[in-house]
Amino acid sequence: MRTLLNRMRAVSPVLYYCGLAHFALFIVFIIIALFDHRQLTGLNLWIKPIKFAISITIYCLTWTLLLQYLPFELIKRRFARFTVFAMSFEMFAIALQAARGQLSHFNHSSAYNLLLFNLMGVVIVSQTLFALFIGIQFFKVKATQLTPAMLWAIRLGIIMACFFAFEGGLMAAKMSHTVGAADGGPGLPLFNWSRIAGDLRIAHFMGLHALQIMPLFVLLTNYKSARPTIAFASFFFALVSLLLFNALLGRPLM
Repeated sequence: MRTLLNRMRAVSPVLYYCGLAHFALFIVFIIIALFDHRQLTGLNLWIKPIKFAISITIYCLTWTLLLQYLPFELIKRRFARFTVFAMSFEMFAIALQAARGQLSHFNHSSAYNLLLFNLMGVVIVSQTLFALFIGIQFFKVKATQLTPAMLWAIRLGIIMACFFAFEGGLMAAKMSHTVGAADGGPGLPLFNWSRIAGDLRIAHFMGLHALQIMPLFVLLTNYKSARPTIAFASFFFALVSLLLFNALLGRPLM
């Protein structure tokens, strides 16, 4: 474990420490939620900062593992720094709004709240485009340090994660994540996905985690050939697309 952490830190110290800092925030927000019982849309205000903090932790640390196989040092450094800026800005905005008792997303109750939401959108779209550019750079990498299966897992994992990240634009256009009902209401445990209507966050969440799921598939199956990886990626993309289609029809997951 220590060897893995040392390697992650060596690949990108800024992403590594950003990940650790957000894990610390994850703990801090849990503690705050135990004492601050204010709610919006039926949930504690600090639930969203808690979820985003652990998501950013996983995201940053995942990139430290992926970037070690990309040989373009200048691009890697710039991507790492911009990702740290983008994730930190997102986390700051979400935590600030929670402290103010305001929604961070889809909030047009005042000019300030709408401006902050729009700024978050600009920053995260820019970061996603940069991540997509990194994914394209992986098509220039040869399968020397990696098996063809893992190389294709990284390529397709990044591209799918970026594709479903842009689903956030659909939610921004609707100014909500629920189809067929208002945001809030009965939700599934832990994730709080709607149990009474379609929820666009399901496909968004699953698609974003293609970044981890695709490499994990190769690690768990120990495939060396690219074909099973591409087949699984096709299946996964179709599955998440069906989840998106189901949500757009206003149907709950279960």
